[in-house]
Amino acid sequence: MRARTTRLLGVAAMAAGASLVLTGTASAVEGPNGKQEVIAAAGSDTTQDVTAAIFANANSPVAQADWNLDPDNYVNVPPTPTSGFPVPGDEFCAAKTYGPGGTPAPNGSSAGKNALKASADAGDGCIDIARSSSGRSASDPASFQFYGFAKDGVSWATSTSGPGAGAALSLTQLRDIYTGAITNWNQVGGANATINRYLPQPGSGTRSFFTGTVLGFEPAAGSYTEVQENDATAVDASGITPFSIAQFIAQGNGVVTDKRNGFDVRALSGAGYDGAPYGTSAQTGKLEPTFADAFRGARTVYHILDTRSRSYEQAKNAVGFDLGGPSPLCNGELGTTLSENGFKPLAADGNGVTCTLS
Repeated sequence: MRARTTRLLGVAAMAAGASLVLTGTASAVEGPNGKQEVIAAAGSDTTQDVTAAIFANANSPVAQADWNLDPDNYVNVPPTPTSGFPVPGDEFCAAKTYGPGGTPAPNGSSAGKNALKASADAGDGCIDIARSSSGRSASDPASFQFYGFAKDGVSWATSTSGPGAGAALSLTQLRDIYTGAITNWNQVGGANATINRYLPQPGSGTRSFFTGTVLGFEPAAGSYTEVQENDATAVDASGITPFSIAQFIAQGNGVVTDKRNGFDVRALSGAGYDGAPYGTSAQTGKLEPTFADAFRGARTVYHILDTRSRSYEQAKNAVGFDLGGPSPLCNGELGTTLSENGFKPLAADGNGVTCTLS
């Protein structure tokens, strides 16, 4: 394992939720404990694919020769498995299958957090990491640690061949659509057709961020149709739906399954940034995020750990950092992985740490 050096911190600095101060950027935070543990993550649809890539790195021969020496098995549970998704057992949690015919998979950030808390409460070690596209809420336990690792954005999307193709929206107009004050695409530069409103499924972090931060309110019940987040295949051509910019880019670049269904994620004026949310890289020819951090739709995405979890230290090895050093995700090694999946890597602090802790 690579050598690490650290500098001690005061308790007050740690409690403030700032990045821990380190003097090195080695690639893991905790040494082997002689146990081959299964580290399972569940929750957000938005971050499921990038977490899968992060876990593939953690399970690779390179990682097993460097820091994952036991080795531990990092498993990423999808939110909507179409067939049974098996998770091997370890000394804490028996093997189980998520999806049809098995245990329901946690679908969305809230469901991931609930599964993490339930596992920590029971001490069963079945869920060790919650994927989340939204930050801490008042109901989250104090034992939760939020490791922010990248920036995503959320904006509105509509079909490029539908009546909203020619529309351009301001933040005020977007809000008016979801209150019902604007009901026809021709009121915002589109064709004469009713606007059909959509929102992601309950428990979605993208939904809570879109309604709580972008819109600033929860639309009236019955005024919208619910669909799986970041999936336009069930949205009709006259529809409007929020969409993760990172997921749109990853789907457009062929990194993950393309579920855009001919939809385009669009600019939103009057929201702190008026430009296009994504563009095409002159170097690679691939889509890349172009939204500004000042954009109302910009958000940090997280991996959440519970300090009570049975495999807390091993979970931190892949997605966190502490006084012993940062993980490969948090020392910048996986910046290309984040970019390929449509996320903006966070800037490194003065000690080379590219994650935040809150």
